Amino acid sequence: MDSSVLPEAEQFAYWAAHSRGARLRPLAPGPFLARGDLWDLGGLQITLVEVDPFVAIRDQMLVNAVDADYLQLVQLLEGSITFESDGETTLLEAPVSFLRDYGRPSTATSTRIRCLILYFARDFLEETVGPIDFQGALAPVPDLMLLQTIATRMIRFFPAASADSAPLYATILRDLAAAALLRAGIHRRTDQLSLLAMAKNYVAAQPPGTLSVAGITAALGISRSVVYRLFERDGGLLAYDRMRRLRAVHRAMSNPLNGSTLVELAARYGFRDQAALSRSFRKAFGSAPSDLGHGHAAILSSTASAVPDRIRHALDSID
Repeated sequence: MDSSVLPEAEQFAYWAAHSRGARLRPLAPGPFLARGDLWDLGGLQITLVEVDPFVAIRDQMLVNAVDADYLQLVQLLEGSITFESDGETTLLEAPVSFLRDYGRPSTATSTRIRCLILYFARDFLEETVGPIDFQGALAPVPDLMLLQTIATRMIRFFPAASADSAPLYATILRDLAAAALLRAGIHRRTDQLSLLAMAKNYVAAQPPGTLSVAGITAALGISRSVVYRLFERDGGLLAYDRMRRLRAVHRAMSNPLNGSTLVELAARYGFRDQAALSRSFRKAFGSAPSDLGHGHAAILSSTASAVPDRIRHALDSID
């Protein structure tokens, strides 16, 4: 990716199309330089990028709407980022490493920066370190420098690498990152890891709308208090399941090819009726399901001819 090869008017949109999961805007009008390739290794995506000043906002509504269940490990090599989350504001100046949890609201405002970014699927990283409940600056331990050195050398090697080896490279980098996180103060809680994975698998296997606390405690042989601790970060077991189903409805309504009615979606995803679905949807996302469908159609019709082909193709490739 190199936005400098594009006309100035297309540069920011090109970069934004490759940067999912946040609302983005440049800090100044005019040219916008973004240079760096994103390598997809499966459970890990990695990039070494330099980019002009921007703001990336991930508010609660976006957290609810976009199921981006990953952790972003950023090693800032040049520049600075002002990071706002949980009511606190922190100025991060290179060289520094920090962890960003995309399951939480946050805002990042940058100067011109160069950084190494590793996007870990949460389950992939937590297989090694256990459940993580942290975001912010990391202690400058030597293990982070080792990770940076090996990761940047791997990136230079990737153009000649075999795609079949991607899972191996992802595991190597994951294990290096895990060692660094643990030494930097991210505590291992392996007693809950396998149990949490089992609990989420159980939830996913239940017919929509039929989940109960009694059912999961009986199936897994655990107490109600253990269930509460496992899903405390999500507001409880039933809140976790309800948000899963609401996100599925959101994805369906965002799809321009969706032909299902709200009545059909309510039945499919375990809501009592259309009214119950609409109330829950509005509470979670701030708008009615029908508003989302109409807005999507309007955007498609108004922008189809205005967006250059290469930008549209990039946008189409983003999940």
